[in-house]
Amino acid sequence: MDVQFLEDIGLTKVQAEAYRALVDYGVQTAPALATRIQESRTNGYKVLDKLVEMGLAVKESQGGKFAYAATSPAALEQLVKQQAQAIHHKERRLNAELPHLLDYYFAHSERPSIRYFEGKEGIMAIYKDQLATGQNLHYVRSRADVSFFDFSELHHVRNLYPKFGIERYVIVQDVAHSIPLSDSNRMPIAESDKHMLLHRTWIGESDYTAPVEWAAYGDKLSIIQYGEGAQGMVIESAPIAEAFRQLFGLLDEGLRRRPHYNELPVKLTHTAIPESLKHKQ
Repeated sequence: MDVQFLEDIGLTKVQAEAYRALVDYGVQTAPALATRIQESRTNGYKVLDKLVEMGLAVKESQGGKFAYAATSPAALEQLVKQQAQAIHHKERRLNAELPHLLDYYFAHSERPSIRYFEGKEGIMAIYKDQLATGQNLHYVRSRADVSFFDFSELHHVRNLYPKFGIERYVIVQDVAHSIPLSDSNRMPIAESDKHMLLHRTWIGESDYTAPVEWAAYGDKLSIIQYGEGAQGMVIESAPIAEAFRQLFGLLDEGLRRRPHYNELPVKLTHTAIPESLKHKQ
């Protein structure tokens, strides 16, 4: 029996040696087994009782004394399952507590934290983090999001921000709506933006074509790169987030001074009705 394997799946070295000794030599008292594995009598009792607790041994009464016998190694399967459940429980606790741990860390450290995300589930996790922060959003939008997400999926996510009272300030291209909208499901862009707490700064369709979205919220800056396999990161640093907001303000001011800016938008004149209004119809 491979003692190292038993250690690899969760037994201590002495537990593994004790179990193998029970299998090799049969029923034994604690003092006898302690001698075989070169442990003290006290440790022999502790190890054997632990094996009983784990289901790898049974305790029997023999002539007024207690002896121990090995059970089938099939009990190891249950042991591994219990360990997996314990790890899953720790993972859930960590996910729940991580935001608080990060807040505490950054309250006592100037070093930024970076978390990475991948795929649709990862990008959705970034959006959920923005919502959980509850802070206003300043972002540069990439039109690549409409080719990565299903329209209804993306529309639903965007509608969550006003529900949380989050104002969004966005630099966005003046591009015709990605899908045809029926008369019953469209609204003038200015009217919709009021309900969506959305403040747009317009740029031309070719002014920003990179498939990357930048967003500052609270003490965080998220960067999402759309593509065949989308990737994203969230940098938690108050100075970095504030730096982006200041750059956003400078860019916003410059764009609004462009000739004919007040004539925009030209192409994106209508958008889908906000969910909050559609439900009232």
